[in-house]
Amino acid sequence: MKDSSDQTILEHLRSGDPLRQDEAFRHLYREYFGLVENLVRNNSGDPGEARDVFQDAVIVLFNKAKAADFRLTSSLKTFLYSICRNLWLMELRKRKRTTTLEDRHEFIPVEESIFQTLVQTEEKNLLVRLLQNLGEDCQRILELFYYQRMRMVQIQQAMSLSSEQVAKNKKHKCLQRLRSMVAEHPGLSKALK
Repeated sequence: MKDSSDQTILEHLRSGDPLRQDEAFRHLYREYFGLVENLVRNNSGDPGEARDVFQDAVIVLFNKAKAADFRLTSSLKTFLYSICRNLWLMELRKRKRTTTLEDRHEFIPVEESIFQTLVQTEEKNLLVRLLQNLGEDCQRILELFYYQRMRMVQIQQAMSLSSEQVAKNKKHKCLQRLRSMVAEHPGLSKALK
Protein backbone atom coordinates (compact mmCIF):
# COMPACT_ATOMS: atom_id res chain seq x y z
CA MET A 1 0.00 0.00 0.00
CA LYS A 2 1.73 3.18 -1.19
CA ASP A 3 -0.17 5.66 0.99
CA SER A 4 -0.90 4.02 4.31
CA SER A 5 -2.40 6.98 6.16
CA ASP A 6 -5.34 6.22 8.40
CA GLN A 7 -7.64 8.12 6.04
CA THR A 8 -6.44 6.12 3.02
CA ILE A 9 -7.01 2.84 4.84
CA LEU A 10 -10.55 3.91 5.76
CA GLU A 11 -11.19 4.95 2.15
CA HIS A 12 -10.01 1.52 0.97
CA LEU A 13 -12.34 -0.19 3.45
CA ARG A 14 -15.29 1.96 2.33
CA SER A 15 -14.54 1.61 -1.38
CA GLY A 16 -16.54 -1.54 -2.08
CA ASP A 17 -13.62 -2.67 -4.25
CA PRO A 18 -12.53 -6.13 -3.01
CA LEU A 19 -8.91 -5.55 -4.12
CA ARG A 20 -8.59 -2.25 -2.25
CA GLN A 21 -10.33 -3.70 0.80
CA ASP A 22 -8.04 -6.72 0.76
CA GLU A 23 -5.03 -4.41 0.53
CA ALA A 24 -6.29 -2.49 3.57
CA PHE A 25 -6.88 -5.72 5.53
CA ARG A 26 -3.35 -6.94 4.74
CA HIS A 27 -1.91 -3.60 5.84
CA LEU A 28 -3.84 -3.70 9.13
CA TYR A 29 -2.63 -7.23 9.83
CA ARG A 30 0.98 -6.44 8.93
CA GLU A 31 1.11 -3.25 11.00
CA TYR A 32 -0.99 -4.03 14.07
CA PHE A 33 -1.39 -7.76 14.62
CA GLY A 34 1.87 -7.99 16.61
CA LEU A 35 0.55 -5.56 19.22
CA VAL A 36 -2.62 -7.57 19.65
CA GLU A 37 -0.75 -10.86 19.79
CA ASN A 38 1.42 -9.46 22.61
CA LEU A 39 -1.65 -8.23 24.46
CA VAL A 40 -3.44 -11.59 24.27
CA ARG A 41 -0.41 -13.79 24.90
CA ASN A 42 0.66 -11.72 27.91
CA ASN A 43 -2.83 -12.04 29.38
CA SER A 44 -3.72 -15.74 29.41
CA GLY A 45 -4.15 -16.23 25.67
CA ASP A 46 -2.48 -17.98 22.78
CA PRO A 47 -1.67 -16.99 19.18
CA GLY A 48 -4.88 -18.54 17.85
CA GLU A 49 -6.98 -16.51 20.26
CA ALA A 50 -5.02 -13.41 19.27
CA ARG A 51 -5.90 -14.04 15.61
CA ASP A 52 -9.58 -14.46 16.52
CA VAL A 53 -9.65 -11.23 18.55
CA PHE A 54 -7.83 -9.33 15.81
CA GLN A 55 -10.17 -10.65 13.13
CA ASP A 56 -13.23 -9.69 15.19
CA ALA A 57 -11.79 -6.20 15.76
CA VAL A 58 -11.10 -5.73 12.04
CA ILE A 59 -14.71 -6.71 11.31
CA VAL A 60 -15.90 -4.11 13.84
CA LEU A 61 -13.64 -1.51 12.21
CA PHE A 62 -14.85 -2.49 8.72
CA ASN A 63 -18.51 -2.18 9.73
CA LYS A 64 -17.94 1.14 11.49
CA ALA A 65 -15.93 2.52 8.56
CA LYS A 66 -18.84 1.83 6.21
CA ALA A 67 -21.22 3.91 8.33
CA ALA A 68 -21.74 7.36 6.82
CA ASP A 69 -21.47 9.13 10.18
CA PHE A 70 -18.27 7.36 11.32
CA ARG A 71 -15.47 9.75 12.24
CA LEU A 72 -12.13 8.48 13.51
CA THR A 73 -11.28 10.52 16.63
CA SER A 74 -8.00 8.77 17.39
CA SER A 75 -5.28 7.09 15.41
CA LEU A 76 -6.32 3.90 13.66
CA LYS A 77 -3.73 2.04 15.74
CA THR A 78 -5.29 3.26 19.01
CA PHE A 79 -8.82 2.59 17.79
CA LEU A 80 -8.06 -0.98 16.69
CA TYR A 81 -5.99 -1.74 19.81
CA SER A 82 -8.81 -0.46 22.04
CA ILE A 83 -11.35 -2.68 20.31
CA CYS A 84 -9.02 -5.69 20.67
CA ARG A 85 -8.38 -4.99 24.34
CA ASN A 86 -12.09 -4.63 25.06
CA LEU A 87 -12.91 -7.84 23.15
CA TRP A 88 -10.20 -9.74 25.01
CA LEU A 89 -11.38 -8.46 28.40
CA MET A 90 -14.93 -9.58 27.57
CA GLU A 91 -13.61 -13.01 26.55
CA LEU A 92 -11.66 -13.36 29.80
CA ARG A 93 -14.68 -12.35 31.85
CA LYS A 94 -16.82 -14.83 29.96
CA ARG A 95 -14.37 -17.59 30.85
CA LYS A 96 -14.09 -16.30 34.41
CA ARG A 97 -10.32 -16.27 34.13
CA THR A 98 -8.24 -13.83 36.08
CA THR A 99 -6.30 -11.35 34.04
CA THR A 100 -3.12 -9.44 34.60
CA LEU A 101 -4.44 -6.46 32.68
CA GLU A 102 -5.16 -3.40 34.76
CA ASP A 103 -8.91 -4.01 34.86
CA ARG A 104 -9.87 -0.99 36.87
CA HIS A 105 -11.17 0.73 33.75
CA GLU A 106 -13.23 -1.95 32.09
CA PHE A 107 -13.35 -0.38 28.66
CA ILE A 108 -11.06 2.10 27.00
CA PRO A 109 -12.81 5.02 25.36
CA VAL A 110 -11.64 5.25 21.79
CA GLU A 111 -10.50 8.89 21.97
CA GLU A 112 -6.77 9.35 22.26
CA SER A 113 -5.22 10.35 25.53
CA ILE A 114 -1.68 10.19 26.77
CA PHE A 115 -2.45 6.80 28.28
CA GLN A 116 -3.79 5.23 25.11
CA THR A 117 -0.65 5.92 23.14
CA LEU A 118 1.03 3.26 25.25
CA VAL A 119 0.18 0.21 23.24
CA GLN A 120 3.31 -1.73 24.06
CA THR A 121 2.57 -4.03 26.98
CA GLU A 122 5.75 -3.35 28.93
CA GLU A 123 5.27 0.40 28.69
CA LYS A 124 1.63 0.09 29.70
CA ASN A 125 2.46 -2.06 32.71
CA LEU A 126 5.15 0.40 33.79
CA LEU A 127 2.73 3.30 33.47
CA VAL A 128 0.14 1.40 35.53
CA ARG A 129 2.73 0.90 38.29
CA LEU A 130 3.65 4.60 38.17
CA LEU A 131 -0.02 5.58 38.37
CA GLN A 132 -0.47 3.30 41.37
CA ASN A 133 2.45 5.07 43.04
CA LEU A 134 0.62 8.39 42.62
CA GLY A 135 -1.99 7.40 45.16
CA GLU A 136 -5.76 7.08 44.98
CA ASP A 137 -6.62 10.78 44.79
CA CYS A 138 -4.29 11.40 41.86
CA GLN A 139 -5.45 8.27 40.07
CA ARG A 140 -9.06 9.32 40.52
CA ILE A 141 -8.61 12.91 39.37
CA LEU A 142 -6.66 11.83 36.26
CA GLU A 143 -9.22 9.13 35.52
CA LEU A 144 -12.10 11.59 35.81
CA PHE A 145 -10.36 14.16 33.63
CA TYR A 146 -8.81 11.95 30.91
CA TYR A 147 -11.02 8.87 30.77
CA GLN A 148 -14.40 10.26 31.75
CA ARG A 149 -13.76 13.68 30.18
CA MET A 150 -15.22 15.53 33.16
CA ARG A 151 -14.85 19.28 33.51
CA MET A 152 -13.00 20.58 36.55
CA VAL A 153 -16.21 21.76 38.24
CA GLN A 154 -17.63 18.23 37.92
CA ILE A 155 -14.40 16.77 39.34
CA GLN A 156 -14.58 19.21 42.23
CA GLN A 157 -18.09 17.97 43.03
CA ALA A 158 -17.30 14.28 42.48
CA MET A 159 -14.29 14.43 44.79
CA SER A 160 -15.90 16.78 47.32
CA LEU A 161 -13.17 19.38 46.91
CA SER A 162 -13.65 22.89 48.26
CA SER A 163 -13.41 24.66 44.88
CA GLU A 164 -12.81 24.24 41.18
CA GLN A 165 -9.39 25.88 41.63
CA VAL A 166 -8.43 23.26 44.21
CA ALA A 167 -9.35 20.58 41.65
CA LYS A 168 -7.22 22.30 38.98
CA ASN A 169 -4.26 22.61 41.35
CA LYS A 170 -4.59 18.98 42.41
CA LYS A 171 -4.71 17.78 38.77
CA HIS A 172 -1.70 19.94 37.90
CA LYS A 173 0.34 18.57 40.82
CA CYS A 174 -0.64 14.99 39.97
CA LEU A 175 0.41 15.46 36.34
CA GLN A 176 3.71 17.02 37.41
CA ARG A 177 4.40 14.09 39.75
CA LEU A 178 3.54 11.63 36.98
CA ARG A 179 5.73 13.48 34.47
CA SER A 180 8.69 13.49 36.85
CA MET A 181 8.26 9.75 37.49
CA VAL A 182 7.98 9.12 33.74
CA ALA A 183 11.13 11.19 33.12
CA GLU A 184 13.06 8.65 35.19
CA HIS A 185 12.21 6.01 32.55
CA PRO A 186 13.58 7.22 29.19
CA GLY A 187 11.82 4.60 27.06
CA LEU A 188 8.46 5.45 28.55
CA SER A 189 8.93 9.21 28.25
CA LYS A 190 9.64 8.81 24.51
CA ALA A 191 6.43 6.80 24.07
CA LEU A 192 4.39 9.52 25.77
CA LYS A 193 5.60 12.27 23.42
